[in-house]
Amino acid sequence: MNHISWRRDFDHAVDVQRAVLTLCLVVLSPLMGRSQTSMAVEGHVLQASSSSKLPGVLVMAWPCGLATSTDALGAFRVSCPQGIDSLTLSCVGFDTQVVVSPASHVDVWMEDLKVMLGQAQVAANRFSESEASALDQPTLMQALDRTPGLESLDLGAGMIQPVVRGLFGSRVAVLEDGVPQQGGRWGSDHGVLVAPELQVASAWVPGGGHVWMGPEAVGGGLRFESPSRANAPETQTRMGAMVQLGQIKGGLHALHIASTPKIHWHAGMSVTGFGSSQVPQRRFAYLGRVYQLETGALTNTAGLSGHAVFGVERETHAGRTLTWSMRLSDVHQGLFPGIVGLPRQGDLSPNDGLLEIRLPNQHASRIQSIVKWSGAETGVDAGWGYMLSGSWNQRSEYAPPHAHGWGPLPDSDLSLALEEWTAFGEARRNSAHGSVGMQFEGQHVTTTGWEFLLPSHRRMRLSTMGEFNVARSRLSGRMDLVYAQQGSHSEPLYNFEGLVVGTEVRALAFNTLMPGGMLSWQRPFSWKDTRTEGMATVVAYGRVPSNHEWGANGIHHGSFRFEQGNPQLGTEWAMEGR
Repeated sequence: MNHISWRRDFDHAVDVQRAVLTLCLVVLSPLMGRSQTSMAVEGHVLQASSSSKLPGVLVMAWPCGLATSTDALGAFRVSCPQGIDSLTLSCVGFDTQVVVSPASHVDVWMEDLKVMLGQAQVAANRFSESEASALDQPTLMQALDRTPGLESLDLGAGMIQPVVRGLFGSRVAVLEDGVPQQGGRWGSDHGVLVAPELQVASAWVPGGGHVWMGPEAVGGGLRFESPSRANAPETQTRMGAMVQLGQIKGGLHALHIASTPKIHWHAGMSVTGFGSSQVPQRRFAYLGRVYQLETGALTNTAGLSGHAVFGVERETHAGRTLTWSMRLSDVHQGLFPGIVGLPRQGDLSPNDGLLEIRLPNQHASRIQSIVKWSGAETGVDAGWGYMLSGSWNQRSEYAPPHAHGWGPLPDSDLSLALEEWTAFGEARRNSAHGSVGMQFEGQHVTTTGWEFLLPSHRRMRLSTMGEFNVARSRLSGRMDLVYAQQGSHSEPLYNFEGLVVGTEVRALAFNTLMPGGMLSWQRPFSWKDTRTEGMATVVAYGRVPSNHEWGANGIHHGSFRFEQGNPQLGTEWAMEGR
């Protein structure tokens, strides 16, 4: 009997052990199976210094060793059949990053690679727009003319008027350190004052879909970047000289960049002179009369330009970055006499000196100051960046009084003067999944001179914008509200005898408040078989007309035409796909 009892106890213990083992298998089998299933990780890669998206970053998953690369929006997705214990991210110009035990979504900030080569240091230049392409030719004019979709209008040294996809003026944006530049919104012969030789990076961006470039970027735009700790981190001096024979042209420039652990500063200057034989031409016709050009070239087109820049960047104890910069430009050049009034044959005679500047001529000047500061590393303003800019632009054109037409001759040579005061501000927050913020732009313009083109006016713009990365695509939007005010202008109307026969109203005063904006969708694509990649874009935008399009009513000698604005113009709505 005792033997039978012991046997029963033993069988009962075995049954208990089997039950416990079965229970453990039931509980652990899902976990064991999960470790054998595939795991996917997706996310974004950004530049740490600017929070801009980084395309082309190699992302390798371990232990399987499978790899992928980030697209134009900096997004990636990689998977392993046995799970992922770490990610390795590498890119030319940046330190390699390793992410251990990543979650299903991870965002990585890449630090700029700094390689010491004696006194030189290598750093990468990145622009906020994913479609930005660097302009690397020796001069800006060559870069524009040799790039498909771009063209330059040569207005002399120190003045640029880019043509992007056939558009220019108020439909093409020119930004220097993110600030829209004035001066090129009054027609093809009025350029923006900028010195590319004193910048460290320049790029062009095709139009449509880029909210931060502003409403003028319908056709696209150019971006210029001054030296900073991000794009020129070490002490260096850049000097250059240019000499061109035949069509005489010469220039000198120097740019010094200094960097310490706490302060980064730069200073530079450039001077360029060019002779009066830039455009070959033997005859000139105006109002049915044919004029002969003795030298076989347009006369009185010599000029001189000078530019100066200074900037300082400092890191504060609170972890903020504070930047201040100043730019000064001055350009003086002759104008071909055939474009002002009704020329005489003697006005088209060659200049006595190769570098002589006589009437008619123009004088353009610019002073601009920019202040930037970033939010603290932690706190309510972390990730925010702020910018405030003020600028003064003046353009004066001088011509002989006989170009005025009927009526008493003017008592000065000042035919047209435009003076612009502009303020610009921006607040922007960048994150791994997009950016949000707002912009403000105010402009006060006064016009004087005996050759009326457009009235004095004011203009203000307030914009809110954002861009978001959704499912490997980018959705962007901007809402604009523009207020414009224009003054009136009238002048006596003379007959051929010089008598006043009435009053000619050239401009009527008006005020308007008009909406505009933009909505875009962008998605990168690629075909590995054909090694083809690009960006698909659909854009709908509403552009508010410029004050020149509203109020111009006069002869624009530089473009050989009488320009007539229309104050009844409304918002220009359009849609683009590319």
